[in-house]
Amino acid sequence: MVDLIIIGAGPYGISLAAHAAASKMSYVLLGKPMFFWKEQMPQNMFIRTHPRYISLSDKNDEFTIERFSCETGIELQPPFPRPHFVDYALWFAKQTDIIFTSEHVSELHYSSSSFIVITHEGKQYQAKHVVIATGLQHYSYIPPVLSSLPPQLISHTFAHRDFKPYANKKVAVIGSGQSAWEAAALLHMAGSEVELLFRRDAVQYASEDNVESGQKLLDSAEQFYLQSDQLKEERRNTPRQSSVAPFLKPYVEGKVTMTGGAAIAHAEATIDGKVLLQLGNNETRLVDHVIAATGYQINLDQVPFLPPHVLQHIEREPYSNAKFPLLSAQFESSIPGLYFAGPLATYTHGPAFGFVAGLRQACRSIIPHIQQHT
Repeated sequence: MVDLIIIGAGPYGISLAAHAAASKMSYVLLGKPMFFWKEQMPQNMFIRTHPRYISLSDKNDEFTIERFSCETGIELQPPFPRPHFVDYALWFAKQTDIIFTSEHVSELHYSSSSFIVITHEGKQYQAKHVVIATGLQHYSYIPPVLSSLPPQLISHTFAHRDFKPYANKKVAVIGSGQSAWEAAALLHMAGSEVELLFRRDAVQYASEDNVESGQKLLDSAEQFYLQSDQLKEERRNTPRQSSVAPFLKPYVEGKVTMTGGAAIAHAEATIDGKVLLQLGNNETRLVDHVIAATGYQINLDQVPFLPPHVLQHIEREPYSNAKFPLLSAQFESSIPGLYFAGPLATYTHGPAFGFVAGLRQACRSIIPHIQQHT
């Protein structure tokens, strides 16, 4: 029996463990350290957010990315290489004496007195409190028009770490945002013949200076929950304008074919193992593979380790189509002692919690609340 089980060993999980340890709480942190960032994202690309806004969180704000930069000599200049962020997170974990339990969770059960977590390795851990701090890995979305293609011909940008298998192949990348442009750039670098297909008329690039957007996210992490229901709904219902970081321009422009106004009307596998795409204007494309850069759709029911008897007791946000848990100001669900941080908290607490920007607020809300009930 420990005070706390944290499921997910990415930036949120590591930060929560640092706060728990500093508060003299016993914990188990389950998951491979920074697995998503190390093993399921291409390493030869950059962090979109300005590096000054990607610090992890410890109780006394000691081990910031600025301190990491001073001690290692790594410059905090945008765009910030993705491996440097992984190095920073592991440095942070070492400085805060984080103990990892590198096991993946198979099931979570609960009773009136405690939670039991079972791992794929068959081990069991018991605690009075659990924080689910997993990332986006369960929520990748492929539109229905593409989802009927056989799996060898269609994939999502999620989990693409290496694009070398697509060398000398024709690949269509579907999407208009950052992940689409990044996939296209990396495919081109790997020797693929790439075409970007997107419904917009033209690409929209973000501002050269992404400092302001980073500060806005940090501010919203504290402010969103306190806003009126009307303001929250307005924010949720405002369509997100996908844009591309300017640092991707030289990797794509003049190197990759880009076709705007290209909605996919139909997709089918051909008899010789290719994909025939029919566009809304009746043009067609014949390609070897399709990569869907079509984002994520958060849905609590897709968390694989939550069995039906647990899911049915988690109250949902009433206007979220039952996809998000209803959370308190301290990120606690309707099951006492069960908390959610990261993407599953974005409906209640705002978009900052889909990014590193929400770390500090989540940790400073969850850990003190658990202390009060330990």
